[in-house]
Amino acid sequence: MRSFACGCLCVCLVALFAYLGSGAGADAVAVKIRLVDAATGKSMPGLVRVLADKPVPLPGLYDRLRGLKLPAEVAGWHVVPEKGADTKLPRAKLRVQALAGLETAATEMTVDCQIKAPSEITLKLDFLFRPEKSGLVAGNTHLHLMKLTKQDAEDYLKQLPPAELLKVMFISYLERKPDDKDYSTNLYPIGALPQFDATGVLFNNGEEHRHNFKAYGEGYGHVMFLNIKKLVQPVSIGPGIMGDGFDDTPLRPGIDDARKQGGTVIWCHNGNGFEDVLNALGGRLHALNVFDGSRTGSYEDTYYRYLNVGLRMPISTGTDWFLYDFSRVYAQVQGELSIASWLDAVKAGRCQATNSPLLSLKVDGQDLGGEVKLAAPKTLKIEASGVGRHDFQKLQLVHNGRVVKSENAQKTKNGFDARLTHEMRVDGPGWFALRIDSSVKNELDRQLFAHTSPVYVEMKGKRLFDLESGLALLKQIEEGAAAIRAQGHFGSPAASAKLLALYDDGAKELREKINQRRGPK
Repeated sequence: MRSFACGCLCVCLVALFAYLGSGAGADAVAVKIRLVDAATGKSMPGLVRVLADKPVPLPGLYDRLRGLKLPAEVAGWHVVPEKGADTKLPRAKLRVQALAGLETAATEMTVDCQIKAPSEITLKLDFLFRPEKSGLVAGNTHLHLMKLTKQDAEDYLKQLPPAELLKVMFISYLERKPDDKDYSTNLYPIGALPQFDATGVLFNNGEEHRHNFKAYGEGYGHVMFLNIKKLVQPVSIGPGIMGDGFDDTPLRPGIDDARKQGGTVIWCHNGNGFEDVLNALGGRLHALNVFDGSRTGSYEDTYYRYLNVGLRMPISTGTDWFLYDFSRVYAQVQGELSIASWLDAVKAGRCQATNSPLLSLKVDGQDLGGEVKLAAPKTLKIEASGVGRHDFQKLQLVHNGRVVKSENAQKTKNGFDARLTHEMRVDGPGWFALRIDSSVKNELDRQLFAHTSPVYVEMKGKRLFDLESGLALLKQIEEGAAAIRAQGHFGSPAASAKLLALYDDGAKELREKINQRRGPK
């Protein structure tokens, strides 16, 4: 009896090990999954997930959600490269879902692997929009990876951006002691990364230059330096983030260094940090990133204030740690695509930031980044649209920070769209932009957003200066200076005075503009 029992146990153990080793059960079937453009039949990369009662593991396919913590209902997404990929599926009735970037509709098919499983599963993806038809190129300005081996980081960067239909990708070097020992993207040299050219995505490694009073708290703020030739030193400033030293140095010298190198300077995380207003008013920023890492702040907090005091500030975005969202900038490139030409498009304001629909806006014939120059009041004709696979609910036309026209998104065959036309008489300078207002979340459990850079209106050679916005920015400068006085750790009183003088000077200059706007008492 003992021998018989041992034999049964061995058989059971062998069966168990075989099941576990297969990743999809001992009776799993080998299948190739391939995605194709429904219109052309051409193979393409994208994302796929397979569901039984819950998401099915897909051995051999790269995990799209690597590095992320997401609810169970959005789990299971994997990368399918352009040539397709082999995997194993359980003998069950399965639902297979697929999509690519923001450009395609989501598709789903049922596959029965219970008796005779197919050797290949081909999913056809319908494009809702093709950005290249308008010269638009999708890019991400802000990405770090952590706690990955060099090989895993290589695989991540080679597989995920193409599957997202991105064409330009910026990673960046960041120092934060002692955590930066695990920052995988710090292993790459500054500048172009030609080892990724075969992916069809242009890669460039820049720098995140920052100051914090605590390792992960607020401080002077942080900026991206893109397309620089060498690291700007120090990369990170202050004892809060580096463990030693003082808070003597502002971000300004580093920003000036990056600009001298021909680099592009983008402020991170909306209005996070105390030095943002000073550098924006001083003309040192090329663009403002919103919702790059989290949905903190709002457009009204800082972005609209900049525009309302006459700044030309393009909007941008990225994903910070891992590709946690579909966030991207669509920039209208002129001429041949390169890192420089894409950044030129962003700096010129021919761009929009979105994690869902593609927007379009034309004001009196001018596209994004353009300027309507008026000598007298005039009625302007505005045309706008939005299209995507998610219900973005409301398409909103914004004039000088105020919504002046709204249209509901309508369901189409494969997605949603909205269109609006509007005529508006303007009697002064200002700006128009387009955005969405939606509580809907996408496949990665992120609330939808989309916002264009403005089309500007100049009246008799003058730009807008809104008194209320100027006062709000002045308050931000004064509150920032007060926070620095309370939290700063300086090497000497002279160092403290020198740094705070930047805030005093910035407040003085802005106060003079405000008084000019108010006129004589």
